[in-house]
Amino acid sequence: MHTNALTTSLSYVPMGEQTLLIKFENILSPEVNKRVCSFAHIITERNIAGIERLIPAFNSLAVCYNPVIIKFTELVSELKLLENHIYSEASTNSKKIYIPVVFGGKYGPDLQEVSQKVKLSPDEVISILQSKPYLVYMLGFIAGFPHCGNIDERLILPRRANPRLKIPKGTIAIANEQLGLYTIESPGGWNLVGWTPMETFNPYCEPPSLLMAGDYIQCVQISAEEADLWDEQRQREWDQEWNSLK
Repeated sequence: MHTNALTTSLSYVPMGEQTLLIKFENILSPEVNKRVCSFAHIITERNIAGIERLIPAFNSLAVCYNPVIIKFTELVSELKLLENHIYSEASTNSKKIYIPVVFGGKYGPDLQEVSQKVKLSPDEVISILQSKPYLVYMLGFIAGFPHCGNIDERLILPRRANPRLKIPKGTIAIANEQLGLYTIESPGGWNLVGWTPMETFNPYCEPPSLLMAGDYIQCVQISAEEADLWDEQRQREWDQEWNSLK
């Protein structure tokens, strides 16, 4: 049974003429993010006329709407009626995805530096990174980039002082309390600790991202040799063994 875990009132803020931003508690918290995802699910199920898109983030929910169909004040009134249905438990639609990762070396060039800064061996850092699933708080920054957390406090480091201009697609990185996955080649300032051959973003699929806000990912170490030989057949075998994806 779901219980209402909303502890503070929500604020509804206009962002331009076609977007309404719902603000939750101003903290980075799995519980708050689950409420964000819960509200997004509830709004989707209600199918309110005029709502075109929902964009969940760490502690807010953007509601894109057509002002010709529904006015801002009317939309706020409709949404307020749904607040009591918000709960903090994980959505029944959430999934856990196991990600194959090769750590260190050319795949994770910052692993050695990370281990030195946190005063742990590279193997200890890898063990900690694999030790638990991470909640996908939101997708953003670049196409399908999952912002996940919270990483173990022993591994919390700031972004790098000098961002890189080019980070390979598939790179696993950490910064502050978060773990992320570069779904396409792009610039970035996170600490690069590993790489996955697994495809999580395909612009030709619908939806294009395998991961959604509210999902969980867990890293599973593989060898460099296995990563280099990865292909579609190996991915199918991995999914059958770990993810049961159809």
